[in-house]
Amino acid sequence: MFTEASSETASAPSAARATGTGLYYPVPDFPGWLALGVAAIIASSIGGVAGFGTGAMMIPVIAWTLGPKATVPVLTVGMFLGNGARVWFSRAEVNVRVAGAYLVGAVPCGVLGAVLYSTIEAEWLSRLLGGFLLIAVPGRRWLKARGLRVTLPYFPLIGGVFGFLSSLVGAVGPVLSPFFLGAGLLRGAYVSTDALCTVGSYLTRGLVFHRYHLMTESTVTVGLYIGVIMIGGAWIGRKLLDHLSEAAFLRLIETLLVVCGLQMLLWPAR
Repeated sequence: MFTEASSETASAPSAARATGTGLYYPVPDFPGWLALGVAAIIASSIGGVAGFGTGAMMIPVIAWTLGPKATVPVLTVGMFLGNGARVWFSRAEVNVRVAGAYLVGAVPCGVLGAVLYSTIEAEWLSRLLGGFLLIAVPGRRWLKARGLRVTLPYFPLIGGVFGFLSSLVGAVGPVLSPFFLGAGLLRGAYVSTDALCTVGSYLTRGLVFHRYHLMTESTVTVGLYIGVIMIGGAWIGRKLLDHLSEAAFLRLIETLLVVCGLQMLLWPAR
C-alpha cells in the first residue's frame, strides 16, 4: 500500500514508526490513493446529506492506508476542508448562536484532548461512543414525544464533552446528532451548523497536532487530497438534501446512527 520500501513498513504496512520529531507515516501508492479518493467522495456525499458519518466511514480506509495512529491527524486536515465546504453551500441556514455556544466549550476541551491523543488508548472510548449511538435513536424519540428540547445554554457543555472526545477518536458527529436535532435543527440548518462547529474545533486541534509533531508531511498531503475531494462530495450532498423531506431525512439519520454505532462497537478506533 505504500511507496516507502523499508523492511519495517513491508512487514507491518499499517504501522507508523517513531522518529526524532514525532511519527513517520509512509505515503500511499496508487491503490492507496485510489481507495482514499473513492471513499472520500462517497463518505462526504453521504455526510453532506446527513450532516455526519464522513469521518466514521473514512477511519477504516485511512487506517488501512497509513495506519490507525494517522486517522485523527489526517481527518483533521481533510474534514476541515470538507466541512468548510458544507458551511459555504448551506451558509444561509447556519445557526450561529448554537455554533458559537458549542465552540465555547469545544475549543479549549478539544485542545486538551489533542494533547492527550498521542498517549491515550482510544479503543474503550470508541466502544462507549458506539453504545451511545445505539441508544440515541430511541432516546431522541423519547425526548421528542415528551416535547423536550436541547436549549442554547447546554451547548457549551455539549461542546466541551464532545470536543474533547473528538480529539481522541476522530469522529463524534453521529453522537452529536441527537443534540442538534433536539435543538430543532433539521436538514440544511443541522448540516451547516454541525459543519461550522467541526471547522472551529478542527482548526485548533490541527495547531496542537502540529505542535506535537503529529502533522507530518504525509498526513497533511493525504488530508489535503481527501479534503479537496470532499468539497465535491459536500456539493453533491447539498443537492441531494434539497430533495429530501424532513421525514426521509430523519429516517436516514437514524439508520446511519445504528450503522455507525455498530461500527464503533465492533471495530473501535485504536
